[in-house]
Amino acid sequence: MKFDIKPKPPFDFQKMMQRLTVTGKTHVLKLNEQFTEYEKIIRIERVSCFVKVVSSGTVTAPILNCQAIPLNGQVSEAAVKKKVKQLFSTEVDLSPLYEHFAEHDKLVHVLQRFKGLKLLTDTDLFESIVKIIIGQQVNLTFAGTLTERLIELAGEKVEVEGSAFQIFPTSTAVAKLKYEDLRALQFSQRKAEYIIDLAKLISEGTVDFESLWEMSDEEVIQTLLPIRGIGKWTIECLLIFGMGRTDVLPAADIGLRNAIRQVWTLAEQPSEEEVRKLAMDWTPWRTYITYYLWESLNQTPAVVDHT
Repeated sequence: MKFDIKPKPPFDFQKMMQRLTVTGKTHVLKLNEQFTEYEKIIRIERVSCFVKVVSSGTVTAPILNCQAIPLNGQVSEAAVKKKVKQLFSTEVDLSPLYEHFAEHDKLVHVLQRFKGLKLLTDTDLFESIVKIIIGQQVNLTFAGTLTERLIELAGEKVEVEGSAFQIFPTSTAVAKLKYEDLRALQFSQRKAEYIIDLAKLISEGTVDFESLWEMSDEEVIQTLLPIRGIGKWTIECLLIFGMGRTDVLPAADIGLRNAIRQVWTLAEQPSEEEVRKLAMDWTPWRTYITYYLWESLNQTPAVVDHT
């Protein structure tokens, strides 16, 4: 099936794709050199689908040309469209954010630098939270290595139109692993336990991740906090990178606090409470301001203006 989606502008597809290469999140997807094409196998209603998204518009008049090929079942075009819109945050209108902070002496330069950069969310919540757990207290490079090893161990491989693709493992596949399997890949004992035990809870039906979509941010936090290995920071990152929620503030995050120290030219890193006070006027855009501040630390290369 083929269809077009017109995201709400500004929408900078190239910056979104380029960010993936900077953070090393390209294990199970393919991008072209111009950062205008995205290909990945994603699960939609439990059906594995090859999805190709091509940007043929501009930042101010964006168009996404989409193609989807179900690989092991049937799925409706409406379901695929809904998934693509969710993944690429196409329905999020960032214009009010840029307008509101157009004269903010600290944020205006950061917001202008990353203008049009929207969240590209993970394709399912299990994938998202596992990658977040893997990333706890390790650098991006090693987190990427561990993620790649998990995919090699428990994920599937398929070929579509002559290209080989890897698929992030399901909770059922991960639940079948032993702690020693992940320890052999250099996972810590605790992370091995957190990931496999969570996979078992999901595969057994004890925890229903799909039900999270219907919950408020606070309800998601209260639902997941009792699970071993999942703290508030992990849930906040899930809300952002898995669910695309737009008003989340991970105030305890070291990266955010470092970015604020840098942008506000503070003598010391602000405390969690100081971040909350500083961010009181960021609502309802706390996620995106946080996201852009994180990016300012990563020194993401700026794509040439192509409006």
